[in-house]
Amino acid sequence: MLILTRHITQRKKAQRFLSLACITLLLCTLVSCGFHLRGSSKLNASLPELSIESNTPRAPIVLTLKQWLRSAGVSLTDSSDITLIITNLEINKRPIAYDNRGKIAQYELTKSLTISVTKKSGKVLLPPTPINARQPYRYNESDTSAKDEEQALLEREMDAAIANQVIRQLEQIQ
Repeated sequence: MLILTRHITQRKKAQRFLSLACITLLLCTLVSCGFHLRGSSKLNASLPELSIESNTPRAPIVLTLKQWLRSAGVSLTDSSDITLIITNLEINKRPIAYDNRGKIAQYELTKSLTISVTKKSGKVLLPPTPINARQPYRYNESDTSAKDEEQALLEREMDAAIANQVIRQLEQIQ
């Protein structure tokens, strides 16, 4: 029994050492190839305060964008001199592949919107700019609840991708 316990302990130590060695090797590889995490947004320096105007203010993408802007240090107020205008919000789902029986096997989700930024004086800081995200996903008609969950997850990921694109556009404003 004692020999078995020692063997298990030595094996765990070897696994721990191997895991640490692999992680160290991975980190060294990432550092040597120039990879680095993206820094925080410089958005609050150029746009410390912003108003958001949208005909769909409770849409998930608008709420996600507001959350991302707050995380970037932007104060969202109704009285700001600068306004982000969100229009033409569209969500589309179209079939892109069929199986051998002619049934839909894959869909493509598309979310799009148009943004523009203006000052109260009427000066346009960013002309109307379309932003979109596309994501294909497999469709399984026998498991509709999993399909709905997957679509909801993809939509949240697309909202995050669009919010990121909007922030990148806002960072370009001088």
